[in-house]
Amino acid sequence: MTAGVGAFCAAAVAAGCVWVLRDADGYVSVAAADGGRAAMPFWSSRALAATVARRAPAQHRLVPEPVDLEAFLGRWLPGLGRDGARVGVDWSGVRARGPEVEPHELADALVVAGRAGPRTGTGGAGVG
Repeated sequence: MTAGVGAFCAAAVAAGCVWVLRDADGYVSVAAADGGRAAMPFWSSRALAATVARRAPAQHRLVPEPVDLEAFLGRWLPGLGRDGARVGVDWSGVRARGPEVEPHELADALVVAGRAGPRTGTGGAGVG
């Protein structure tokens, strides 16, 4: 795992959630320009997701939405894996790009991060 993925996991475990962007048509995903696989981006904080949302074209009206970490691990990541999509983490910049990983790899990294220390954001037990 890259340092960016590790930082995402630590922050997500501490907060007890990840953030996704949504518009009137549903959740944001990005088709690969090079014919590769689509990716669905997630952020470790509302602030990071909101920064990307503000940079999107006005017609999209993107809104950050939290996803509980247990639901992310139990439903979202397995579903993305079945769909053949990759997962983007903490994308940033004008073109909103960053690390991409396989859903099962991110799930494993989140479990390891959860075992490394207690969550501080929600008062719950660690993940995994």
